[in-house]
Amino acid sequence: MNPTQRIMKNVGVNGISQIFLSLIGFLFMIYLARFLGEGGFGQYNFVLSFTSLFVIFSDLGVNQLLVREVARNKELSEDYTNNAFLLKIPLSILTFLGIVFFTYFLDFQGDLVFLLYLFGLYHILQTLSLTYLSLFNALEKMEYVSLFQIVEKIIIVSLGFLILFMGYGLLEIGYVYLLAGFFDLFFAMILSFKKLIKPRFNINLKLQKDLIINGLPFGLNSLFAVFFFKIDTILLALLVGDVAVGIYNAAYNPLLTLSMIVAAMVSTAVYPVMSRQFNDSKHLLGSFAVISSKYLAIIGFPIALACLVLADKFILLFYAGSYLESILPFQILAFFIPIRMISTITGTFLSSINRQGLRTVSVCLSAAFNVVLNLLLIPLFSFVGASIATVLSEMLLYGFFIFFIMRYYGFINVNKVLIKPLLGSLAMASVIYIIRDFNLILVILTGAFVYFSSLIILKTFNEEDINLFKNLLGSK
Repeated sequence: MNPTQRIMKNVGVNGISQIFLSLIGFLFMIYLARFLGEGGFGQYNFVLSFTSLFVIFSDLGVNQLLVREVARNKELSEDYTNNAFLLKIPLSILTFLGIVFFTYFLDFQGDLVFLLYLFGLYHILQTLSLTYLSLFNALEKMEYVSLFQIVEKIIIVSLGFLILFMGYGLLEIGYVYLLAGFFDLFFAMILSFKKLIKPRFNINLKLQKDLIINGLPFGLNSLFAVFFFKIDTILLALLVGDVAVGIYNAAYNPLLTLSMIVAAMVSTAVYPVMSRQFNDSKHLLGSFAVISSKYLAIIGFPIALACLVLADKFILLFYAGSYLESILPFQILAFFIPIRMISTITGTFLSSINRQGLRTVSVCLSAAFNVVLNLLLIPLFSFVGASIATVLSEMLLYGFFIFFIMRYYGFINVNKVLIKPLLGSLAMASVIYIIRDFNLILVILTGAFVYFSSLIILKTFNEEDINLFKNLLGSK
């Protein structure tokens, strides 16, 4: 199996599972938003965002380092995985104590305190389980990762729906997440010990020190990324209130979920292969980045333009007449989709060439920019200001990634392959704007036809694409 086939096999495995996961997860989120109302839904998103800031310290980038190093040398599997897990135990205890301290320091009261503890423990258990799933990612056994994710999501969604149908609320949902966290850890350990490694509890202090030092750039990147994606929710809660958080996340969550699923689906499959290619044939890396960016643009731009034009219809469909104030932030955040997809690939590229430190610097600067923008715009424009800050910060992050790739790898013409998908999307948007009052399904199907026709007319697919498909088929 050549590298292209291997990547597409992994994308395919991830794709099937992620489509299923996104569908049931999206339905659950929509029902939660309807059931909890703007205030309750805002509190739910605040708790998830706040605890996710702390959980980075229970990992410190070890999972991403494990993927890269084991992908390059499979003989490291057992030592790296077992020592990574043992290292995370004291880190996880310190992380939970940090959540307890800041909960007390910020004087949170009532059920909110217990919710923070429950979701904090869930995130910690999930991080521990991801140690083993990172091993499966490194060895490109994506089918096991997909199975794990599907079962976990089924547990959360099925029990979550049951809890809500029985008349319980957000606190009981927290217990469901905690139960899923224990399942995550148990299932991941059993799967790894049965399929890949033997459990050993011999602590290698030198290796653990190396894991911390070499994983720290990844960890800082993840920390700044959480700031990048979650600080808007946290600041909205602290500066405006839970209702504003609910309105904002009613717009943000569907778009973030969609863009992250597609981007993660590709980057997870590409990352191990690109890490190996950096050792074996560096000249292929640029081609991987460009072709991946091109196809993510082909997916991302039409979705963004359709969301912009049909925002009111989507919000009405999702929330049954509620959350009408989410329409404008939904339109603004639509621009986030293609930028996020493409910047994920360029960020992965930096990590694969051992420039994860520059990726961290990029995310750090963009996160700082995001915080400043939010502090300036939220008091003036509430959730609309948070939406503007998110889009502008993502554009800045993409610019940093491209700059560092050009400086430390060489010229790769990513922007050139974005033009035709953008033009095709604009043509599609013009048509669906004219017919937007027709049946929504008919509008979407017509838009899809116009878009793909435009791609063909613009000659978007060239000889390189033909060679790509030949590689997928295994032909010369």
